[in-house]
Amino acid sequence: MRMERQYIRIKKPASLPTDMHRLKKLDDVFWKNQIFYHLLHFYKNYDSEELKLKIQEEKKKEHSRVEREIAKFVRLKLNANREFGFHFSAKGEVTNDEDIEGNYDINIHSTNWEKKDFYFECKNLDGSQDLVNKYVCCDTYKKDKSGKNIFDGGVLRYFNGKYAQSLDFGGMIGFILAGDNAKIKESLFKKLNEKLSTTPQGDLIRITDNSIQENDFTFDSLHKRSEKEFIIHHLLFDFSN
Repeated sequence: MRMERQYIRIKKPASLPTDMHRLKKLDDVFWKNQIFYHLLHFYKNYDSEELKLKIQEEKKKEHSRVEREIAKFVRLKLNANREFGFHFSAKGEVTNDEDIEGNYDINIHSTNWEKKDFYFECKNLDGSQDLVNKYVCCDTYKKDKSGKNIFDGGVLRYFNGKYAQSLDFGGMIGFILAGDNAKIKESLFKKLNEKLSTTPQGDLIRITDNSIQENDFTFDSLHKRSEKEFIIHHLLFDFSN
């Protein structure tokens, strides 16, 4: 069922200039606001029945990967939007070029942006503490060559050498499949306030709630990384209905 979700606040940002010289001079805030607009536009207008069917079909598989299927759905819908495609492309399952290997779930790219890429890690959420931990940081119960426990998680990947090491920002998209949104958000805040396994790198400085166009399913978390500040922009998309 395709519908416009009225509770989602969305304001179209200033138009991108046609002059290439001016395009190259636009700052990161301008480019990020363009990308937020397209993500919000997707969330406000996506076909819930189409996505629900894809999730149901994926769950029937012996080794289902619902998270990957939803991320693919988001990428395809973004790329199908002609307005988005004029300046951006959304790719997925792209291997990074960092010291520690990892794959980006959604990589939004623009050749006209100096930074060029906005990386998003995607994680399922259902109200359980287990998925909250995996969204932020969790013990994988595996050990490295020295015998130490290996920790992983969406947020952690920005601080363990895997993601966006040449940037000062990244993104997280939570796919809410069940549970109470407000309680899930509260659990994420509590988990983010814990020390990460990379302490002090990645430790939380502060959270700014409702950060993207004042939508209550968004927030920013500011962290320490290599003596500098690193910001993660979070969007929690409710796909439970």
